[in-house]
Amino acid sequence: MNSLSNNQFNAVGLMSGTSADAIDAVLLRTDGIAPPQVLAHAVTPYPPEVRRQVLSLYEPSVGELDRLGQLDQTLGQMFAQAALAVIERGSLTPDQVQVIGSHGQTVRHRPPHFTLQIGNPFVIAARTGITTVANFRPADMARQGEGAPLTPLFHQALFAQAGQRVAVVNLGGIANLTALPGNPDQPLLAGDTGPANTLLDLLAEMTSQGRQTHDIDGEQAAQGRVDESALAWLLAQPFFQRPFPKSTGRELFGMPFLQQFLKSFPNLGKADRFATLTALTVRTVADACRLTLAPAPHRLILCGGGVKNKEIRRQLQKELPESVIMESAALGVDADTLEAQAFAWFAVRTVRHLPSSLPGATGARESAVLGAIHPAS
Repeated sequence: MNSLSNNQFNAVGLMSGTSADAIDAVLLRTDGIAPPQVLAHAVTPYPPEVRRQVLSLYEPSVGELDRLGQLDQTLGQMFAQAALAVIERGSLTPDQVQVIGSHGQTVRHRPPHFTLQIGNPFVIAARTGITTVANFRPADMARQGEGAPLTPLFHQALFAQAGQRVAVVNLGGIANLTALPGNPDQPLLAGDTGPANTLLDLLAEMTSQGRQTHDIDGEQAAQGRVDESALAWLLAQPFFQRPFPKSTGRELFGMPFLQQFLKSFPNLGKADRFATLTALTVRTVADACRLTLAPAPHRLILCGGGVKNKEIRRQLQKELPESVIMESAALGVDADTLEAQAFAWFAVRTVRHLPSSLPGATGARESAVLGAIHPAS
């Protein structure tokens, strides 16, 4: 593998989140230490049938191992094509790219026992002819970590500011927080705060008979009222009382949890359901910000698909009036592709034998070089 001068690499990052709606692909130039230079990015939506197959693997079911094996191959081909497309968009050729970092598609995350991401990296390496780094989470879990969130080190490189308490919140299917204390002598703290878009997206699909995948701009929530009894029921979930660092996923906050909520409060109107679930996201994010960056962050930087939800942002500002809230795009970092950027950056760190995990983010006993390297030949 030939790198550019001064330890600079051309690298591709590939990511699909828990919403399982698309592959985010980013082409970077980076040394894996400083913030990267973004050369191109592209989004490849999942076809409806592929998305259905991914979502069907989130819960145990008959024949899941055969379906998982077949989907692993299918997604490997799709991830490879996404990598080639973003390389072409960046006006490079595959032989000019030194490494691909593929997070893959999470289908099960059960810390401390195991985590599973699919999108076969051997297929990606063979199809693209580019060394591929994948399977980032298990090295952290082998050291008693949660295996998530992994992006805090990248957040630190991008957003840390001396003397400022900075919270970076990714509003994906699950919301995760990186708390940057502003004092270099203090370690950062991170973890998942709970659901961001997952429950809202499931409710949107359910109430629209599949015509909508999310509450567009938070319009449904804005029309409803928060039911305080229902919100208290949601907040009583034991996950919210666990200390940081911690992680979760659809295994906990998925369709069974939503159905239990709806069954417990059958008289809630549609808009009130959206309003109450939105309040859950906002309250748990705000509580985590105040807990980890007391009394509150100076700056709250939002990224992930949830930045498009105007009601979440409006309520966050109401909950944290002393904090300046902004999207990462205001600082030159695309909110939608930040995680894909992170895994390109991590891949470069892996081939340079640099650690990418942080004990304060995952609870591991030590940092680790993450990922397995799959040579192209």
